[in-house]
Order: sequence, then C-alpha cells, then structure tokens
Amino acid sequence: MKAAIYARYSSENQRPESIKDQVSACRKLARERGWAIPEDCVFMDQAASGARKDRTGLSALLAAAEESRFTVVLVDDLSRLARDNYLMLSVLGELRFKGVRVVSVADGLDSDDEEATLGIQIRGIFNELQLQDLRKKTLRGQLGQKERGFFVGERTFGYRSVPVGEMRLDKKGRPRPDGYRMEIEPSEAEVVLRVFREFADGRPLTRIVKRLNEEGILGQFRSTQRWSPATVTRILRNEKYAGRWIWNRTETRRDPRTGRRRPFPKPESEWVIRDDECLRIVPKKIWDRVQEKLQQTKRVWPGRSGQRGFEGQQGSRVRVYPTQLLSGAMTCGACGNAIAQVSGKAGGYYGCLGAAKKACDNRLLVRRTLAERLVVDAVRREVSNRERVAYLLDRVAAEVKHLVSDLPETLTLKKAELEAAERKLGNFVEFIGQGRGSRALADALEVTERRATELRAEVAELEASRSRTFEPPAVAWVTERLATLQQVLERRTERSALLLRKVLGPIRLEPVRGDIGKPFYRARTSLDVVALLEDEGPQEGANAGSNALREWSQGESNPRLRRERPPS
Repeated sequence: MKAAIYARYSSENQRPESIKDQVSACRKLARERGWAIPEDCVFMDQAASGARKDRTGLSALLAAAEESRFTVVLVDDLSRLARDNYLMLSVLGELRFKGVRVVSVADGLDSDDEEATLGIQIRGIFNELQLQDLRKKTLRGQLGQKERGFFVGERTFGYRSVPVGEMRLDKKGRPRPDGYRMEIEPSEAEVVLRVFREFADGRPLTRIVKRLNEEGILGQFRSTQRWSPATVTRILRNEKYAGRWIWNRTETRRDPRTGRRRPFPKPESEWVIRDDECLRIVPKKIWDRVQEKLQQTKRVWPGRSGQRGFEGQQGSRVRVYPTQLLSGAMTCGACGNAIAQVSGKAGGYYGCLGAAKKACDNRLLVRRTLAERLVVDAVRREVSNRERVAYLLDRVAAEVKHLVSDLPETLTLKKAELEAAERKLGNFVEFIGQGRGSRALADALEVTERRATELRAEVAELEASRSRTFEPPAVAWVTERLATLQQVLERRTERSALLLRKVLGPIRLEPVRGDIGKPFYRARTSLDVVALLEDEGPQEGANAGSNALREWSQGESNPRLRRERPPS
C-alpha cells in the first residue's frame, strides 16, 4: 500500500526542524505497518496557518490524491492538517471521496475506523478552541502593552520602532525588550512631507508617483517595489502623520470558503486612540489642505466596488487639477454653466459649455490668452498698490516671526536624525569597549561620527536662524517684481490657478453688448469688474475662427451670431 505524508508548521514560533520530526514519526508508523512512501509523496507547508486552505503543500496533496498516487495520508496529528474544524472536516471529506484515508500518528485516529468518527470531531473542536484561546491571549497581551504606553505592531513608513526597557531572553533564547516605542525616521519622513506638500500645491498623484520612481526613492520597508497612486493615497489619508494613532480599529475574519482573512471594522468604543504631537510629521495647515483636496477629488472619480458610477453629483476634474490659469474658475452669467476652453485654434478660446450642448444662447467666445492677460493684469494692479504691498510685507514679517518662534518641522527631523546618530555612536563605543572591535566597525564609527558632526552644525544653524530678525524688502522693489506677475504664475500653472481662485473667488462672465455694437464679457470677481473686450473687429474667411465656432454660428444668415464671432 502506498502512503503519503503531510507536515506543516505555522509560524516563526515553531522550529523548521518540526517538519523533519513530523516526517520521521510518520515514516516510523509506515514501516511498522508495511506501507511504502514514495519520495514524491512527502508534502509540507512551512510558516503556513492551519486555518487556510490555499496552502501550496495541501493543494499538491489534494491534486496527487486526485491522480490516485496513494491510498493513505499520514499526519503527525490532525491539527497539522487543519486548525479550523470546518476546514478539517471538509478536507477529510474530500480525501474520503477520492478513496484516501487519513491516519493521525499522535492521536491514533484513522478516518476509516467508524469508532474514530467521534474522536475526530472532538479533536477538531479541541484544535479550534485552542486556536481561539491563543487569539484571545494574544489580544489581551497586546492591550496590556498599549496600556503601558508601548506600540504593538504599528510599523509605518516614516517611523521606526525602538526597543525600550530591560532585555530578557524568551523560551527560545531570543532577546525580548519590555516593549517598543515609535520614533520618526528622518529620511522617510522627508519623503512623506514632500508628498503632502506637492499634493497640497496642486500636483496630481500620477506626477508625484512618476517623480518618486524616476528619482529611485525607496518606499515602505525599503522594498524594491515601485510607487503607485494607491500607495501615495494611503499615505495622504494616514492620520498617523498628523500625530493621531488609532489601534484596534479593525479585526480580521477568515473566509470559510477560501481561508483568506478580510478586515472588518470594530466598534469605536474598542478603539485605542493616542494623540502624540511628537510623532507628527505633517503640519496641521498642510494636513487640513490635503484632506480638503482629497474630498474634492473624491467626487471626480467613480465610486468603489459595490457602488454604481458617481455618488451624488459628479465634480469637475479641471477644478481639482487645472491645466490653465483660469481653468475651472469661470461660469456663464447667462445660464450658470461652466466656461471652459472649447476651441484650440490661435491659443484656444473660452466659451460656455451650456451653449456647446444647445442649452444656452450665449455663444460668445473669448481668446484664452487675452482673458488670462486681462485678469492677471487686474490682479497685478490691485496687489501693486503701495498700501497693499506695505500691508502684505507686514503680514509676511509677522508670519515669519511666528514660524521661527515655533520649532520648524525641519529642525524636528534633524534633531531626530542627530539623536539616532548619537545612539549609534554609543552602540559602537560599547562594542569596542567589550573588545569586539573590527576594521569594518572602525570605518562605520568614522562615518557615523562625521555625519553626527554635520547634523550638530545643521541643528545649530537652524536654532540660530530662529533668533534672526527678518528684514522685509522695499516696497518699490516688490512693485517692480510684480510687473512680471504673469510669467511667474505660468511657471507653476496648477498651483497658480488654485491660488488665483482664492484671490478672485468665482469669476462670473456676463455677456454684454457695448455702445459700439461689439459684444464682450464683463468678468465679476471679488476684486473688481474687468472688461474682456477684443480690440479687433470680426474677420471673415478661413481665419474667422475654429470649426467649433462655425458650428455654433448655425450658418452665415444670422447677423447677430456673426458679430459675436471672435477674430483669429
């Protein structure tokens, strides 16, 4: 009779040698009963939970049973086959259907023995209760550590866990501290802060991801996996970077059909919340801006699985990621619809989207470059006022004073890095004092000393800068620089467009026909009234405008629409 062996150990708490011991016990029983065990009929799973069915070794065992390569399966005990009673019975039933019996060496149970049926059921229930009891004890121990102020398995990109307290040896001789505390990892924290700043400044997720990958910046746990929009989104939503750590928010349950675990939310009453400003990486202003923008972008994309399309009214993508200085900022004064670029010729034209859908009579177009120039000129005139410039410089000086009076996030990161370097130096000195020095250790000590010296100089410079007095530039100098405002804004179109919206508020374009008979737009903003008036009259022929414009005109017989046609 041919037999097979299945062996498994579940986690790092068990020795890999456990599999050899299990196989040895099974081979001994096979020799006693005269069963032959082919070399390709020994199946095993290492560090695999007994509550999962999708195990490599178990799947191979079931596939071999389908091919009738053996008639008996030997296991050291039934818990090796499965810890979950439902899963164990289903595996036994599947093997029985294929004509394969299961023999447990330690339990002395045989699935072909009718009297062993009750024993198998009891053993399965016992194994499952043992697993539940282990889960409860683990959670109880973790709660105890949280009550003592330690962190439990909360490693996050931007932080590192540091052992705290006396080191003791566990049952296997491994050193274990009293607990772990979390501290900021400076190099990773800089990446996190950079992601938040760039997103708050209007840079799209895809562009942030592209730059991180191009620069070869390593992600979480220094893995070689590339950055993705999903990874960056999780960082932007992670409250830990704002100093708020929530533990025990979810629990995992195993799907009885697949054996895979899925997270489920726990009641808020069971959460363990810890607010620690010392662990804050992202300043509150940047955090609030990012969360507000995430809410805006949420309406731009379809819902998640289980939802159909958009929740509520769909938002406009250009309002979140503007491509032009006035993208998403203008509305039609006649119908209230958005005014956007509807033609691409001669730099493009702005027009009412409602008119493009035959829902509005306002078919007036205005050249994009002209609209941007006039609006930016209006802003420049307002901000170039000497009284306003002087007021702005006073505000800047007050803000700078406020910033240097508090500890900047850069200084916090540098101090954390200096603390880590000094701790590493102390460890090196201790090793050398114990007579365990080496050439590699001496080289590492020299590099760490040099880095610690650099960090001390940087920290001293940052602390000294806090006491320096900010001298604002002259009003005339600022006014002169404002002459090139449009060129400055066009360097960072996305960020500048969002800034203009804050300065101007919603821009309402009202179509007006002046005394000279030429139509124009009057733009009403929170600043002032700006007239967008073409200096040239309408032209005929091939240069009369874009194809979209001719479609709007609905033929050459309408004189009113011909007059509203903008020049090339």
